[in-house]
Amino acid sequence: LQVVVPYTYIRNPGDQAWQRRLLEGSFSDSVIFAVDIEAVDPDTGAMLIDLSALVMQQDLTNAFGVLGSTTVTHFPNLDLSRLDQIKAFEGNVEIGAEVVFSGGGGGDALANLFGFALQSIPDDRGFSVEVRYSLSALPVNNGYEPRVADQRVGYFLSVFRAPFQVGQPDPFVRYINRWHLEKQNPNADISVPKQPLVFWVENTTPPEYRDAISAGVLMWNEAFEQAGFKSAIQVRQMPDDADWDPSDVRYNVIRWADSLSPWAIGLGPSRVNPLTGEILDADVILDANTVRYLQQQYQTRGLDSNPTALGYLENCGQRSQLWFQQWQLLQQRGEAGLDQALALAQTPNPTHTDRALEAQCNSYIAAQRNSVGALALSVLPGAQFAPEQLDAYIQEYLTAVTAHEVGHILGLRHNFAGSRSLAPDVIHTPAVTESQGLISSVMDYFPPNIAAPGEYQGEFFPSRVGAYDRWVIEYGYTDVPDSLGNNQERQLLAAIANRSSQQPELAYASDEDIFDFIDPEVDAWDLSNDPMAFSQWQLENAQAVWDRLNRRSVSPGEGFGGLRRRVDLVFSYFRGNALTITNYVGGQRFRRTDPWVQAGPPPFEPIAAEKQRQALAILNEQVLSADAFEFSPQFLNQLAPDRWWHWGTQLTVYPLDYPIYEQVLALQSLVVSDLMLGDRLARVRDLEFKTSEEDVLTLAELYNSIYQGVWGELLANSGDTPTLSSLRRGLQRHHLNILSNLVLRRTFWDALSAQSFTDFIALATTLGAPEDARVLARYQLREIQQDINDALGRYGNRLEITTRAHLEDARDRITQVLSAPLIGA
Repeated sequence: LQVVVPYTYIRNPGDQAWQRRLLEGSFSDSVIFAVDIEAVDPDTGAMLIDLSALVMQQDLTNAFGVLGSTTVTHFPNLDLSRLDQIKAFEGNVEIGAEVVFSGGGGGDALANLFGFALQSIPDDRGFSVEVRYSLSALPVNNGYEPRVADQRVGYFLSVFRAPFQVGQPDPFVRYINRWHLEKQNPNADISVPKQPLVFWVENTTPPEYRDAISAGVLMWNEAFEQAGFKSAIQVRQMPDDADWDPSDVRYNVIRWADSLSPWAIGLGPSRVNPLTGEILDADVILDANTVRYLQQQYQTRGLDSNPTALGYLENCGQRSQLWFQQWQLLQQRGEAGLDQALALAQTPNPTHTDRALEAQCNSYIAAQRNSVGALALSVLPGAQFAPEQLDAYIQEYLTAVTAHEVGHILGLRHNFAGSRSLAPDVIHTPAVTESQGLISSVMDYFPPNIAAPGEYQGEFFPSRVGAYDRWVIEYGYTDVPDSLGNNQERQLLAAIANRSSQQPELAYASDEDIFDFIDPEVDAWDLSNDPMAFSQWQLENAQAVWDRLNRRSVSPGEGFGGLRRRVDLVFSYFRGNALTITNYVGGQRFRRTDPWVQAGPPPFEPIAAEKQRQALAILNEQVLSADAFEFSPQFLNQLAPDRWWHWGTQLTVYPLDYPIYEQVLALQSLVVSDLMLGDRLARVRDLEFKTSEEDVLTLAELYNSIYQGVWGELLANSGDTPTLSSLRRGLQRHHLNILSNLVLRRTFWDALSAQSFTDFIALATTLGAPEDARVLARYQLREIQQDINDALGRYGNRLEITTRAHLEDARDRITQVLSAPLIGA
């Protein structure tokens, strides 16, 4: 038999909720391995399975989301483990096992931060894990024909290594994962399938959401028509008195869950024949908390009282997530954590070292972005927010997120180039979005489409699949007649895939393409073919929401804690959009292309220098300027946390008042650090070699732009005596730290002396910076020192005492840095 493991359930005795965790590869593929059924219990008829064969050491590591290198010291205790449930169906057997692990402590201290590690259990001498196994028969000779994969087309894969063949440069055979669909009339251009794909909406789904969910499933029929199938997908409602079980693999079910603290608001897992890529069955799981988030009944899950966990999630999907993990390791372990912190940097992206943590990050960001959308609609001028508008917002999102998850169970991977089909000036034009689709692919992570203040509001979320979705289904499901050597199939598939070179809306970029942050126009949570313009609108929206938040912004029954959460929510939204703009500096477009396609574009294309300058100008004006963040004292004094203290909540003890200085400085410091990232500086340096244009953004121009944004008061010629607020002083100190670390060539070992996370990223930013960056940093420090001397000489005692003290301290620090011996000189 083949054992197909789609889920693992972790039972944590110290938690009120069970944490559902996917095993390795679980978003599209299940973990499949062989197992022998040894015997049948003569008394109970239960199948006796060797649990040591089922529960592997790797499963334990994956299940607990351990980060970094961890030694697991717990092992299955077969004497205490047991099978507790067996369900038999025509095509599968479902087995529930309670597996007990015994042993000593151990595990990774960093993993404990997020509540998934062994340290989170009350007694680390042992714990139990509820494991769900599904034994499923594989189809034999059912007429299914595997379809070869293409890098330009985004499907999950079934891969095996073929024996050596002369003339074959690649030893791997790659099949896409797809369903077995056959035309009822093979000679017709469009035909109904012999057996349509039927999806059942679970009877636990609230009736008011069933139509929206069904619409999300049926949205894909448009794409299948391009592949030659009519009504390829059907939706049916599971009766309240159904005599069948959703665990039966003959039924593909849209499941409705309601968990205390979900780590994913939507899932689209499937199980696949590993030999052919044929999808055998699949379910979609939607969590009821999705609706709570959209109704602004969101919670920070106690994170406001757990700054470590909050810091990790707030940095999800950003470069700073790696820095935060490294910083926490050093905080906990000191010098002993250096090697592990450095090892984290060797992984492509820390958010993908564990798929369950990645899913939690994505869920958190989705909840944040969608909640901001609902909040903006309720407070922005002219919105005239009403219950029916909120309901429309919820219904549109449920349709769109269902379509996304159904795309996964059709075999499709994420496509983060999928938001690039429309220009910013038409994404709120119904005639355009209804005819073409808001985005080119619902397989992107899309934010709510919130119009700029005072502008017409169009679709909140995509209501139909896009051009890429239709094209990718065409590649995977178009019926191809048999031919000698499959030549006709290869030619037809190549012709379909080659269209991606001529049609920008067919671009494909998945998870591994956004690890490097090289392409500012291919990322999660952006929108339109000009993400910078869209993000600039969202910065304006965020400021408009802040301006209109007050004690009346909370829902009935909420306290001031609701207002505090809304302010935090908008800060998170603002930061994400600011970093989208940051990535334009030194950016390059990246496209998956085929070198054998004539007149095809090259894989890389540098972002135009003028576009990069525009990004710097936006950041200087809306993020780094002295007046970028202004809140009234009355407003800040209303931001009290909730005082509930019981299970399911965590009490905020510190800080009790709102840390406005830390919030703003952390955001501004992160943007400056990201702009001066060593890798980015190297890319800016290299752009002169990668473009034939004479106009190139240089390192010197980048340095000067940041200097203008951070130290602008010293350069003004207004004649007014400058006064530097505490925020300006903090940001200027952070900028000086970055320049000083560059000049002194500090190493990762120096991070042990960092006093705060902002100090840490001021050092982490500079690692790997080119020598030209160090030389320019030294030059700029001299410029700053001279400008400070000029200001002190010009204004003298007219300067406010704290401003004067700050400038004198900065001047003296620069003198010490410039006279210090260089490391590695």
